[in-house]
Amino acid sequence: MKRIVPLVVSMMLMSACSPNAHTLVAAEQPNSAVEPKAGVSLNDISGHWAESDIKAIVAAGYVDGYPDGSFKPDHTVTRAEFITMTAKAAGLKPVPAGGNKEWYAPYVAALVEAGIHQYKDFSSGDWNTPITRLEMARLAVRASDKSLQSPEDSTDAKKFMFLATQKGLITGLAGGELGKEESATRAQSVKIIQRILDVSQGKKLEIDKRAASYAEVELTGSNVQTMWGSHVVELPYKMPLRNTKATVKVHQILIMDLKEKDGAFRSMFDGRLRKVNGKPIGDEYFVALKIDITNETGSPLEYGLFGELAPFSGVRVSINDMDGQVDKRFYLPQIGINIDHSEGWYLFVVPREEVKEEFKEYGFVYLRLNENNGATINLHK
Repeated sequence: MKRIVPLVVSMMLMSACSPNAHTLVAAEQPNSAVEPKAGVSLNDISGHWAESDIKAIVAAGYVDGYPDGSFKPDHTVTRAEFITMTAKAAGLKPVPAGGNKEWYAPYVAALVEAGIHQYKDFSSGDWNTPITRLEMARLAVRASDKSLQSPEDSTDAKKFMFLATQKGLITGLAGGELGKEESATRAQSVKIIQRILDVSQGKKLEIDKRAASYAEVELTGSNVQTMWGSHVVELPYKMPLRNTKATVKVHQILIMDLKEKDGAFRSMFDGRLRKVNGKPIGDEYFVALKIDITNETGSPLEYGLFGELAPFSGVRVSINDMDGQVDKRFYLPQIGINIDHSEGWYLFVVPREEVKEEFKEYGFVYLRLNENNGATINLHK
């Protein structure tokens, strides 16, 4: 088993006139062990969400606070600082960087040589630019996945955030938002470095399903993998309908657990959920298909989805407003006179037990619709 090299980071103030200014002092022996520090006291982390992690990593001698006893957990981290931390967490020795004498240059060169960083990764700014959460996710994913450690790797930026959330390396902000372009903080950087080390040690990280859902939908248009461990057809998907010449496409497939009131996308569908047969919603998954209908025939055509499609399992639902009427935001799309394009949502629920049984028996969940002539439309794969 590969030996995990302890992270040694020393942070000091560069200038009293700039409260966010700090630098990493490169250790002369990055592969040497550090001595734990007893009685470490930091005066500005009490009640902070990362308090226990900061205390643990500082006490272990991996990271230093500031001379005034503070840690400044919510201050930003530069690209140079985080890339140096990543190199040390990955156990890489500094590599001579030619004529570049900057303190971080040997660690940048080490990550490039290891395939964890590419010089083209940062297309703007400089090494003193605060690193973003997306840039941090890219480094964390590559540091934790040898299959991506190649100079030729061309993984899309959206996929790095998806992979980071699926692996548990990145969690969402307060509401589960990804905050891709937000600057990362010292507290967040400490947390990510610890997760890189945990993955290297074979530990399984907890996944933030809200953040993972948002990242998956941004990448694929669906969060079925996050919620059900299944996969769906490539979106947008043109439905092979038999009873109409209209073109009907599915653009998003959103899965929500009705037990999770603050789950991903749940706030989009606020209001009273009612089944088409009037029965109350029970222990079920809520499925929302974002659909559009287009008349591409060049001739007048009338068509609507009401009564044309039905869930293969489960039942359709509507979202009613305060007056008990269907919320206009969730009308089914339809076309007609002077209307050649329409967008809307097709909503239904699937029993939780059915989802469990299908995944147990088949390894995936069937996601199907029935056209009114009995034809089956498969959305899973």
